[in-house]
Amino acid sequence: MVHKGTGNFEVVEGGAAVVSGTVQLPDKVSQERASLKFFEPQTNDNLLELSSQDIYKELRLRGFNYYGDFCGLVSLDSSGECLVRNRFFS
Repeated sequence: MVHKGTGNFEVVEGGAAVVSGTVQLPDKVSQERASLKFFEPQTNDNLLELSSQDIYKELRLRGFNYYGDFCGLVSLDSSGECLVRNRFFS
């Protein structure tokens, strides 16, 4: 729910607010940049690389249902620390 006029928002689950914040436009959009840190894939025989299908199956089993544009992960190692690559940033 976004409150018009103030830009404040809330995400409500079961009648309780679980997330709240403010939506605002930056003054200079061209200067807004996300600082992303990419990891080099680790070559460790003890790590298992999970495919996109494996990742989202595990998430569904835990109650998280992502579809379409919200499924950007392509692969991940089993430690959960190294995103090998994703669909949006290669």
